[in-house]
Amino acid sequence: MMRFAVAALAVATLAACSTGLSSGGNTPSDSVTVQSDYRSVYQAVTEQAERCLRGKGQAYTVHGTVDDASRTALVRVEAPFTGDDVARMNIKGEGDRQTRVDIAMWGRGIWNAGAVRAMRAAAIYQVPSCSTYMPSDPVPEERSKR
Repeated sequence: MMRFAVAALAVATLAACSTGLSSGGNTPSDSVTVQSDYRSVYQAVTEQAERCLRGKGQAYTVHGTVDDASRTALVRVEAPFTGDDVARMNIKGEGDRQTRVDIAMWGRGIWNAGAVRAMRAAAIYQVPSCSTYMPSDPVPEERSKR
């Protein structure tokens, strides 16, 4: 009986501490088209993830796959124990020198809007840095509906 209670408590604790993009909530994201081939962008995004998104003690793992036939790649940062993605970058070649990158982060800890901006800069300039000093695109003002 005691084992059952301990197991139920452990499951409840893990459920309360859900991680990753699939757990819903605030998921900062962005998309950018860069003037570079998809393989170069994949290398820059992977290096950025390895350098900046692995967490304390390097507990989170970076996984990447490339499909040359479809000219696509995927870079994921996976949480320990749960296997949930805390960051995901989908890369799609749209020609010889143009690539679209879709970036999504968990929205907590180091996987926040700042990490999205830094990943965007890494994809564009292919220089990894855990923060970006480049100005972002201006946000268009909303017009009131009067």
